[in-house]
Parts: sequence; structure tokens; C-alpha cells
Amino acid sequence: MALLFFDAAGNFAAQFMMRDRSAAAAAPEFTAQNNTTAVDGYDAYFGTYEVDEASGDVHTHLVAALSHSHVGATLIRNMKVDDGKLIIRLATTTPDGVPVNRMLTWERAG
Repeated sequence: MALLFFDAAGNFAAQFMMRDRSAAAAAPEFTAQNNTTAVDGYDAYFGTYEVDEASGDVHTHLVAALSHSHVGATLIRNMKVDDGKLIIRLATTTPDGVPVNRMLTWERAG
């Protein structure tokens, strides 16, 4: 489950939660490149954003975050709207440093 918000004034907010939080999730021992770390299956942060129209990259600047180590971080996501859906692509890494490209598809809530 997730909530993602971008406004015309350049502000954003994001919240992510595992569907099943019936048991405490172990805290990860690393933070992947260009990503944040969930706490007990939940992550949240907000701040400002800038769009590079030419590349489609969105730079989100974290003003506040659930994990204090992410405050002040800048995350880069490539975003586009296709057939009414927001497609987000990001480059990150596995725990052992192997590069991974992730794709998230978002639909507008009712």
C-alpha cells in the first residue's frame, strides 16, 4: 500500500507500507543506493522536487523522513505518465552492491 503526492508548487510526500504488518519486520542492515529504508515495514518522507523535462528525471529533496539518516538526501527517479498511469523507474543496488533497475506503476486513487 502506498500514497504518493506531488503538487504544482514543487512539494511532494510519499508513504509506503507492507500489506501485512502483523509481525515486526527486521530492520535492514544497509540502505540501497538511491533508496530509503523502511522501519517495521513502513517508510515515509516528504520535501521538494524538481523536474528535468528533457530526461524525465525527478529529483526529490528529502526535508523530513522516517529514517533520520535520509533527511537531506536527494533521490532521482525517472517518471512518465502513460495511459493514465504514473511509471517510475529508478536505479538502485542489492545489499551486496549489484546494480538493479526497478519499475513502479501507480494508478490514481478513486
